[in-house]
This record gives sequence, structure tokens and C-alpha cells, in this order.
Amino acid sequence: MIEGSLIARPLTEEEVQLVSARYFPGNTLQKFTVLAGGMFNNTVRLDFSDRTPVVLRAGPVKRELLIPFELHLMEAEAEVDRLCEEAGIPCSHLLAVDASKTLLDRDLMLVDCLDAVPLSDPSVPPEAKPALYRETGRHMAKLHQIKGPSFGRVWDVSTGQGFQSWFDALMKELSDILNLHLQYGLTEKGRVDAIRELFTKNAPLFEAVQSPVLVHADLWEGNVLARQKNGVWEIAAIIDGDRAYFGDLDYDFANPWMINEHFLEGYGPAPADTPDRQKKNKLYRLLWDMTDAYVWEIEYHNHENFLHKQADVETGFRELSLLSKESQ
Repeated sequence: MIEGSLIARPLTEEEVQLVSARYFPGNTLQKFTVLAGGMFNNTVRLDFSDRTPVVLRAGPVKRELLIPFELHLMEAEAEVDRLCEEAGIPCSHLLAVDASKTLLDRDLMLVDCLDAVPLSDPSVPPEAKPALYRETGRHMAKLHQIKGPSFGRVWDVSTGQGFQSWFDALMKELSDILNLHLQYGLTEKGRVDAIRELFTKNAPLFEAVQSPVLVHADLWEGNVLARQKNGVWEIAAIIDGDRAYFGDLDYDFANPWMINEHFLEGYGPAPADTPDRQKKNKLYRLLWDMTDAYVWEIEYHNHENFLHKQADVETGFRELSLLSKESQ
């Protein structure tokens, strides 16, 4: 666990044994190993004497601190993995999801352990990355072809709580995070109202999105697993689709961490880079920064990173305000 997080709690040996006994009766658990990360979920590898290894992920505690969409992340990820599997996109092989809080006091997920490493791992040679980025681009192009019945977070859509417009879905998300900023005194009301107005004035940019397609919404090297097979590196899985939307594919293209020339070569023709698209993507990044600011301060209890994110919010707000004035 990363020190300071208020919502992450390490799994105990007793908890691991409970899960092992429930889901793998008759199998002998030899050991469990804590895996990297841990600010939100806590993840361990389970090694058995008589079956292949399994990854157990346990969700956060103090759920009253979570952003509304974070309450159903594991259920959403299970649905995304199902959709990816149907589309031939490499993903986690899901074994079980339990959101009942009856076995443990939090959500849990079990997946087969892949013999792979994140694309960000130092063991992935730099010369292999261009081809891996191209392959990721091809997989993401297939993901963006998966259509949903309405707009919104995948769990909301799968339970009939989606929206008929992308703008409405986005404003629900924005309202949730702005309200949390007000509740915890992170941003003063005048600025919150100004940010809300900025999105409302640019409603046509979002209303132009007519087809709800699946977007990962958290694409970076840490969520792309790679492995070496017969001496050649390949993508093993696109993981952690728990924050996915049915929405605007530009929500993934606004992401500054993964989109490069090699990714685009694999993806194929991308949307034209117009001034409207640039403004829309800046609005997406402003929403991300507002969300990250809340997460760092309230969920992870890291004031220094909160201040960095609040500075990003101010920068983004000023840039967008200037663009709005210039377009008047």
C-alpha cells in the first residue's frame, strides 16, 4: 500500500485464505505475494500447488469517500472484459467478481495471472516499443468499434442508467466531481460555477457525438501488458477497463500518455485535428484534472500532488476561457 491513502487497506492472510477457500476449494494455497500499486485497490498473487496462479484484487475501504462512478468499478471491468473477449481484444481472463461485501467488507475480483509485464516495465526493451504501440493502436481501433445502447459509464449503461446524449453523461460526471470539490472545500464556488458554465457553453461540441462507442478512459503503459513469445514481444492484454465509457472516442485521444506516432500508425485514420476537437479535448483534460485533484487530496491524502493538480486545473481553465473569448 502507498503510504497515506485513506481508502486502501492491505489484504490480511486471513482474508486471502477466506477467498482461496471459497473460490478454489480443494486447491492448496502455497503463498501469496503483494503486487505493485495499492493506492486504490490492493492486489496479490496467489500461488497454488495444483493450479495456475491467480491474481486477487480487493477494492477500497471507506467507500463514502469514493466518487460515485468508483462504486462499481469491478462490475464495470467484468463487462468490459466480456466485450473485449467477444471482439478478439486481448484482456484479463475473469474468474469471479464479488460486489456483495459478504465474504470481505469490500469488492473483490479474481483473474488468471498472466505471464506478462506492464509496457512501462524496464524489462521491455526500447526497440520493441514501436511495434507494441502499433499493436495497441490496432486493438484500440477494434475497441472503439464496440457500440453501446446509450451514453455513460459502462456499469451505468449495463444497468439501464445510461443517457441519451454524450453531453448529459458528461455533465453528470462533471456535476459529481464539482459537488465533491464544494463539499470538501477544495475549490471556491465562483470557480466551480465558472467551470460548469464553460462546459455548458461548449455543449455543441459534445452533442455532436451521436454514437456511443466503448472508450477505455484510462489508457497508459501501466494498463497494457506485454510478453515475449518465441523471441518477439507482443501485447498480452489491455487491462483495467473499469473506468470505461460508452461515449466519445476522442476521450481516449485526449489522453496525453499513450497516443504517439506509432500508436496512430496501428490505429489507422484518426479524427481530423480541428480547433473544435482541440478545445473539446482540453475540456476533457480539465475534467480529469478536477477528478485527480479530488483523488489526491481526499482519497490518497497527498496534499502536494493535490496542489500540482489544482495548478493544472487553473492553467486549463485559463486556456479554455481565453479560447472562449477569442471565439466570441
